Amino acid sequence: MIDEDRLLRNLACLPQITPNIEREASVRRRCHAVIAGRMSRGTPMRTVQYRTAPVDIAAAAALCVYLTAMLMEALRLGGTL
Repeated sequence: MIDEDRLLRNLACLPQITPNIEREASVRRRCHAVIAGRMSRGTPMRTVQYRTAPVDIAAAAALCVYLTAMLMEALRLGGTL
């Protein structure tokens, strides 16, 4: 294990990160160009499709049956049923 004091000293010696304004501006311009291009073409930003597979439905049904059986057993052991 690393001694916590030594770890903190090592972290304190790391150089501070300075923002690069030119790179930030370049990234911002590229992002705005891509967004503007999508809007001009009428391409939707994101399409989300939800599909439920029969396996998912079967798994959910099995889970419900299991939880119901577990609850019934807990109630039976508790003397409520």
